[in-house]
Amino acid sequence: MPRMRTGIGFYLLVFVAGFITFALHEGGHWLAATLLGHDAWFSLNRAGARDAVEAGHRVLITAAGPAVTIMQGLFAFALVQARRSAVAWVALFWAAFMRLMATVISLWNPNDEARLSEHFGLGAWTLPVVASAALLALLAVGSRRLGVRWTTLGLSWLVASAAISAIVFSGL
Repeated sequence: MPRMRTGIGFYLLVFVAGFITFALHEGGHWLAATLLGHDAWFSLNRAGARDAVEAGHRVLITAAGPAVTIMQGLFAFALVQARRSAVAWVALFWAAFMRLMATVISLWNPNDEARLSEHFGLGAWTLPVVASAALLALLAVGSRRLGVRWTTLGLSWLVASAAISAIVFSGL
């Protein structure tokens, strides 16, 4: 099986794709708030309604970000499977990485899925673990399909960690 080709351009794509993934995720929150009639705000690391939000709207706004990220992962997985696309693999990697890191951060600050899971009476960890595990399973299958090496995963993880740090600490 041929291996996916990587190099400096690939890892630059991994870095930039983090900003795109965060923008799409937060854009999901912003769009849901806007479509529900709220005055919404947006940054690369947070988005939501400016005004008071009723419980039903809060659930929809909260769910919209992860829904967008999960759709990104599913679409990217389909492209990895159908076209063996390295660019799609990067999008799939980011969907899995982002939700996994959000799950880890839930130890200190509950993420979207944790808040939803508690809202629906499932306990704080059910939805975060299910979302992360599902996306990681897709990443594993997609990585195998493309012959992704462990070094590529490790370097992508390091680059993605740098991208998240840049996003979080930049205040964008």
